[in-house]
Amino acid sequence: MGYTDRYERDAYGIIAFWIQNDYDHGRFFDREISHYETELARANLNNIERLGKVYEKAVKKQGDVGKLIDEARHATKEFHSLLAYTMDKSLHCEVIISTPVSLLDHMVRESEESQRVYKLIGSGTQISPSDAIIHECVFWLRQMADHLGYIRHYLDLSNYELNFRVTEMMQKFERLLLQANALQTMIRTPRNETLPVLTQFKNMIIKEAKSLEEFKLELDDLVKQCAAVTTSPPDLLEHIAREAHHLWRNLEDEKIT
Repeated sequence: MGYTDRYERDAYGIIAFWIQNDYDHGRFFDREISHYETELARANLNNIERLGKVYEKAVKKQGDVGKLIDEARHATKEFHSLLAYTMDKSLHCEVIISTPVSLLDHMVRESEESQRVYKLIGSGTQISPSDAIIHECVFWLRQMADHLGYIRHYLDLSNYELNFRVTEMMQKFERLLLQANALQTMIRTPRNETLPVLTQFKNMIIKEAKSLEEFKLELDDLVKQCAAVTTSPPDLLEHIAREAHHLWRNLEDEKIT
């Protein structure tokens, strides 16, 4: 599909963003399922096909938004169930896959977050800017730290300098996550105003997320040129760059989407 960071942020665009996330996750997961796990592979392919159809409708803005949200919710719920089931099987050593359990958990959390976003779109609930900033930071900073860990997982050990850079960035985002968690408990509800300390943190995260997006696309070019030794899926970096973009855009807008 190629890297896109300018998707329209209306209801259709937001649904497309989240559905594409699950669609991509399904494709990445497909390549790591052992050929012995035929039922799992078949179920995952069915989910990919279903998610792909909903994604096409969202991109083309086909049909009523309410009905599209229902379709997206059901498709995501099915995929979420498969991931959660596989994660439990993996923890019991009852399935043969090369996907780390933490990565399954990462995908499960994003499916759960998409369900919350669909609910927000459907209900029209208004979230205060302060609540939105804290929520987006707490959720996405963990995902960003995860991304860097998975980049390192796929990078060959021979990429010494790249591995060092990725590790440094991962540790930075882990520290930022700790700070976001602290602000979440320090700034108590109701959060009817945006305190200067939160504004300063928001601006810092916007800067770091933009830098991370740029780094992911820089590495994406290396992967596509076969200039970095890695087992990464060819479009993984596009996928996670889009999520970094989503984070800083939401922080600039002070919204949850």
